[in-house]
Amino acid sequence: MKTLSKSRFVSGVQCEKKLWYSYYRKDLQLPTDEQTQAIFDLGHQIGNLAQNRFPNGKDATPEDFSDFSPSIEKTKLWIAEEVETIYEATFTAKNALCMLDILHRMNSEVWAIEVKNSTSVKDYHLTDASLQYFVMKEAGYAPDKFFLMHINNQYIKNGELTDEFFHLEDITDKVLSKQTWVEENLERLLVMLENKQEPNVSIGAHCSSPFACDFVHHCWKHIPENSVFEMYRGGNKAWELYKQGILKIEDIEDDFPLTHFQHLQRKGLRNQEQYINKEAIKNMISSWQFPLYFFDFETVFPAIPVLDGTRPYQQVPFQYSLHILEEDGRLSHQEFLAHPEDFSNGKNPLKLLVGQLKQDFGTDGNIVTYNQSFEVARLNELANMFPEDAPFLKNLVSRVVDLLPVFQGGFFCFYLGGISVYSSRFFSVITSRINLTSSNSFKISRNLKPPSYRKKSSAFAGPQKHLRNY
Repeated sequence: MKTLSKSRFVSGVQCEKKLWYSYYRKDLQLPTDEQTQAIFDLGHQIGNLAQNRFPNGKDATPEDFSDFSPSIEKTKLWIAEEVETIYEATFTAKNALCMLDILHRMNSEVWAIEVKNSTSVKDYHLTDASLQYFVMKEAGYAPDKFFLMHINNQYIKNGELTDEFFHLEDITDKVLSKQTWVEENLERLLVMLENKQEPNVSIGAHCSSPFACDFVHHCWKHIPENSVFEMYRGGNKAWELYKQGILKIEDIEDDFPLTHFQHLQRKGLRNQEQYINKEAIKNMISSWQFPLYFFDFETVFPAIPVLDGTRPYQQVPFQYSLHILEEDGRLSHQEFLAHPEDFSNGKNPLKLLVGQLKQDFGTDGNIVTYNQSFEVARLNELANMFPEDAPFLKNLVSRVVDLLPVFQGGFFCFYLGGISVYSSRFFSVITSRINLTSSNSFKISRNLKPPSYRKKSSAFAGPQKHLRNY
């Protein structure tokens, strides 16, 4: 019979087919992309930091991840010797295997500690931890308490990281309450794997929750372009339509309740039409004051704060792009880009960034953004961080205007399907200009692009090993 690791158990709880494919159809598994690898690497970085909270432990990490026997024997020996702290303590029982991040003796108690890079306890953390407790108990090593050690999102860095970076949350009662559930699901998944028959599981919200699936490209291959899943804010509506056998937006029945923009999508795709609310766009533009500053921040949000005065996962601007359009049509470009070395040795590139903003922005003219809440939030954070520059930064905030409200409900092109004006595909398919004559003789062309996607950066994730299927 197969042996399930905790990650495979969590996969099976998410979707039986995902677990089955991980054993019998590995050829369908997508390779690990850069962003996923960065998440794995971050987990190892956080795990290493957590060990500093319980230092001088013995490490049971296996040298060969195809053979856990030496780690299991080391764990048994060190527990018998009453070693105070064991890292990656390894247990097996009932055809399940787990490696506990930290096993620690606290006075007369034994603590099991699982480390996560989130800022709170999630449901899937409890699934993970409950299986670990079950395996430890069945192996004869039930801990007295079980803790989840996660990041404290209220922690503000000031010099070297301190113990307050982590929060230790007692989840013992929650773990105990799931033991029967764990046993039933473990047995169900093991029986399913022994049958060697591919489970009949339809696509659903589970395909991306709690984790993105490595096999989604295979299971979703029957979904066409302009599907109901590309419907703007489709949510549960999309799944309701899919269950009715409706795959494409243009095939949605006329009496099905849709929002204004969803209706535009259906109409545009059916009739191969585009919809541009020129009047609304003209009205928006007519109130703008020149020069116009087309502005976009790019940020990193490291789990482990790099700069003093910042919190875990705080958005930290490292780049901006600025196009300046004069009333006579002259266009110029300014930019700021911090380098990795600007984040080291006590340096703070944010002060340099604010200095560059002062050089690049005049005192008049509107600042054009797409979804202003993001840029406004970053400017306000900078104002709080540098009080001496707050008047200048608050002035910038007062001049911000937002493209989002008008374009969100007033612009649709059938060849964009369900995608947003904010996506990269938007620019790849636009071949003509939208000319809007206003009181300022202003023209929007495709040369003035809204900001690109913001992606999680891996700039602070070091190269670490990861266990894809552990």
